[in-house]
Amino acid sequence: MKTIVTEIAENFINRIVSLVTEGEKSFAEIEERAFHEAKSCAAKLMGTYAESVDSEIAADKAGRREMGCSVHRKGDERRLQTLVGEVSYRRTYYKKAAGGYEYLTDTVLGIEQHDRVSGGLSLELATAAKDMSYAKSSRYVSGGEISRQTVMGRVRRSRAADSISVEMQRVPELHIDADEAHVTLCNGKKSEVPLISVYEGIECHGKRHYCKNVMHISEYGKTPDELWEQALTEIERRYDLSDTKIYLHGDGANWIQTGFEWIPGAVFVLDKYHKNKAIKMMTAGLLKEDGKLYDREIRWSLNHEDLRFFDELTVSICCEMPEREEKIQSAAGYLKRFVKGISVCKSDLEANNGGCTEPHVSHVLSARLSGRPMVWSRTTLKRLAPMLASGQVVMCDKDEILPLPKPLRKAAASASKAFRRGAAGLPHPDSIGRLPINGHVNGTQKIIKLFV
Repeated sequence: MKTIVTEIAENFINRIVSLVTEGEKSFAEIEERAFHEAKSCAAKLMGTYAESVDSEIAADKAGRREMGCSVHRKGDERRLQTLVGEVSYRRTYYKKAAGGYEYLTDTVLGIEQHDRVSGGLSLELATAAKDMSYAKSSRYVSGGEISRQTVMGRVRRSRAADSISVEMQRVPELHIDADEAHVTLCNGKKSEVPLISVYEGIECHGKRHYCKNVMHISEYGKTPDELWEQALTEIERRYDLSDTKIYLHGDGANWIQTGFEWIPGAVFVLDKYHKNKAIKMMTAGLLKEDGKLYDREIRWSLNHEDLRFFDELTVSICCEMPEREEKIQSAAGYLKRFVKGISVCKSDLEANNGGCTEPHVSHVLSARLSGRPMVWSRTTLKRLAPMLASGQVVMCDKDEILPLPKPLRKAAASASKAFRRGAAGLPHPDSIGRLPINGHVNGTQKIIKLFV
């Protein structure tokens, strides 16, 4: 072991020295080649360690007899893509007395039978796939060595990280934005991915505005009740709602209205984007000056809940543009239905300190799911949507992780010890011999010399 590890380390050092000394190279050229040399060295050392584990298992005949494992075949090669490149090693195939066969080395290393990608590389691929395509994720993480299909498989084996524990606090107001991203499925049908954003209002930093302590929640395939139950659980874990005023911003969709059954005392606020969109739909096609006048009067009537005046304005606009009557009436009906969600912004100024539904959906979901023409499977969306919302990815836990038998733990410990000694270049204590005392010899040194 010591010879192998030392040889790998010496070859690495020689390559780096040769790289620096041969010809005139820029620092960037040296950096790139040195990085590849370091990865190659690490891959060889990892393969050597795996073979060391295999040797320790094979040498422990008593332990294998206790486990009921006998050698069936030797020297089977395995190649595994890792963060440092491809790792190759050979291991022994064992037959179990209870039936079946097993690579005990792979069991010790925690590598599943059909895995071709390591756990660390899988996590990096899934994390990169949150922000870029499968092909770009492969190129960014592994230099294109992993197929797009494999990257998708890693995403489906991942999940959003669990929420970190936080101290419960009280806040005077809490804003909840609810909206959805529209995506296309593999069968050509359209679907929606909901997003709930919870924050403590908008704060300013110079000319920029930020949502304070924002938290995103997104799930695909869940019912509105299940989604709002999860949102309420996360909110109550962070906030004491006894003296908190809650504003729920959205476009008034049915699944958003379900939130009032779960969020106690929430006040609905119609999202300004959808309010302005409906008003523009009513006044579109009018002359510029007439459009401004009607726009101003419509907003006044809605802010003061003067529906009689609003109806008169609607009739007047329809008379001027009878060809657009259906669209005008549709937009007017939408605004009347949520007039209380509009007027609250006039009567309660704190209601204006939120309402970022469209930017949240754009930045959290749409940038990845629908920013470019693409299609998704329901299976992938169930995994990816929560990861986009939380921003953190972990690999799914195995169904059951059994402790290693004592002989395998012993073999792993022995291999680690031998590998550590070889890597550190530690000589055997008996080979050190007596160390000469040079220079001026004083009394203390003479006494020490008698015992060495």
